[in-house]
Amino acid sequence: MTFRAVIFDLDGTLIDSEPVFRTVAKRAALEFDRIFSDELFFRLLGLPGYEVEAGIRAEFGDDFPLEAFRDAFGAIWLDHVDEHGIAVKPGALDFVDRLSGDGVPHAIATSTHHHRARAALEIAGIGQRFEHLIGGDEVENGKPAPDIYLAAAARIGIEPSQCIAIEDSKVGVLSAAAAGMHTIMVPDLKPPDDETRELAHSVLDSMHEVMHFACILLED
Repeated sequence: MTFRAVIFDLDGTLIDSEPVFRTVAKRAALEFDRIFSDELFFRLLGLPGYEVEAGIRAEFGDDFPLEAFRDAFGAIWLDHVDEHGIAVKPGALDFVDRLSGDGVPHAIATSTHHHRARAALEIAGIGQRFEHLIGGDEVENGKPAPDIYLAAAARIGIEPSQCIAIEDSKVGVLSAAAAGMHTIMVPDLKPPDDETRELAHSVLDSMHEVMHFACILLED
């Protein structure tokens, strides 16, 4: 198989934003006298926005003021990243710059809505490195459906089977694998279960390892 492109997940893969989301969700929930537990956070990790909101309603009840929670989350998120920023995952910049230098097409496929994903990239200081980004609001079915990875491949004009997908979560691995991509997992906050290990072609410990392994695949 010839591989010609790389498609990245964003949160937890390129940028270290999952701890930010967890902190912000906890603070926002407290404003409504709710506890946003780690168990709930991990259950919703990587899901598209509408499924996250459905999970929150299931946890807190149908009368939970979801729109007000959403507004509070957004405000707290902006305050948090304004003060603390968003870190880039170690090795990610080297990898992206290597791809750009070698002329390898690359894109982002993220469950995060497009405008928020773009804002996160700018805050992390890597917005100019990515021309192509597909957000969760741009496809009909979010992860774990394959739609977002198929859309990203179409955007850069490469067949899905010739793309390497880089993911950090089970939901993302399911999505990329369903799209027929060679899927590499680099776990972030949650280790892979047996199903995820079975679907991923490789599970690696860092983006440095991913870069070296992916570049070998791209050279073959």
